[in-house]
Amino acid sequence: MNCKEFSALLDAYVDGSLSKAEADQMRDHAAACPDCAAMLTLLQDARRMDEEIEVPETFSSSWRQRIREEETMEEKKTKSFPWKTWLAAAAVLVFVLGGTALTRDSMPARTTVRSTATQSTASAKDTGSYNGGARRMAAGGASNVMYDAAAEMPMMAAAYDDYDAPEMEEAMEDAAPAEGGAVRQEKIIRSASFTVKTTDYDTDLERLQSLAKDMGGRVEYMNTYGDASTGQTRSASLTLRIPSQRLDDFLSGVEGIGNVTSMTQEMQDVSDSYYDVQTRLETQRKKLERLQSMFESAKEVSDLIEIESAIADAQYYIDRYTSQLKSYDGKVDYSTVSVNVKEVRVTEMKQVTLGQRISEGFQDSLEAGMEFLEDMVIFLVSALPWLIAVGAAALVVRLIVRKVRKNRKGKKEA
Repeated sequence: MNCKEFSALLDAYVDGSLSKAEADQMRDHAAACPDCAAMLTLLQDARRMDEEIEVPETFSSSWRQRIREEETMEEKKTKSFPWKTWLAAAAVLVFVLGGTALTRDSMPARTTVRSTATQSTASAKDTGSYNGGARRMAAGGASNVMYDAAAEMPMMAAAYDDYDAPEMEEAMEDAAPAEGGAVRQEKIIRSASFTVKTTDYDTDLERLQSLAKDMGGRVEYMNTYGDASTGQTRSASLTLRIPSQRLDDFLSGVEGIGNVTSMTQEMQDVSDSYYDVQTRLETQRKKLERLQSMFESAKEVSDLIEIESAIADAQYYIDRYTSQLKSYDGKVDYSTVSVNVKEVRVTEMKQVTLGQRISEGFQDSLEAGMEFLEDMVIFLVSALPWLIAVGAAALVVRLIVRKVRKNRKGKKEA
């Protein structure tokens, strides 16, 4: 029997209209519940007062109303909204959904990409430049041989325009006049650039490299972008060195590779600069010969020191002009061709019905939902160690709070 049942049978118990079993239950409950025992005593006292003296009707109705209010309060307390439970559930939901949404980008990918390079298209699979653009593909031979550009060409000297005029005047003090009437060969530096758009990226890129090799040229630099496995369109930037005599043939052969959307050619006449440097070189060589002859006949130490310094300066200019001429020769003999290869895709336009749009939208939504659930599982498994640690700490705090409350209650009762 509970307090509610005891309160309902209280009047019948005091009137003596209950059965023996029900009366025994009432007594047992009153003995165990101090509140119900006080209520029984109050009712019995009120009945005795009703028998002995006449009391106002309001007295009897007041304590009965009080009992009904207590019952009503007890019911409201029992039926109160469990806001703590709902708050905890909401916190868990926010933690799971919010944590999953925030950590999706850092989760392991659903698919992994493994790229393999073949011998013929190794450069096309590489997403960076060949050693910063310093590695090149060899021009001759049946296979593609990679080697360092430093082994192929000597280091380039500074441009002719950077020469210091006073130094040049000093170097030309004893310059002899050039031989007149000599026929000079023109020194022309040719360059070209074009863009190729293709739907067969790998094949056309390989054809472009093969064409350069057939012309006696080489690939000096290559850089590729994009990844076909992820659906990205690819592109490549190449710098080719083509023999100047075969440049026109190479450009004609390019017309059959992909779709050439733009092409630019440039010619630069460096004949004056070339032969000017050549004349200065010959002047310095003659000057060096005279200085060496003077050094052999010099007797004073001061003269020897001064001649040695002049010989060092002459040798410096000889090396500088020699390097300058080699640089000119390399640019004149081999034209520089810049190429951009871009992959394009053909898009087919078709009419989509309402049913197809609904079906595709539902499928996309379902796939997105499944992917989110997978990410949620990964997040929960990843956060499990932290959840266990936080749960253990919360349990310890709860036990400590219970113990403290129990101790306080015991002290108050004592």
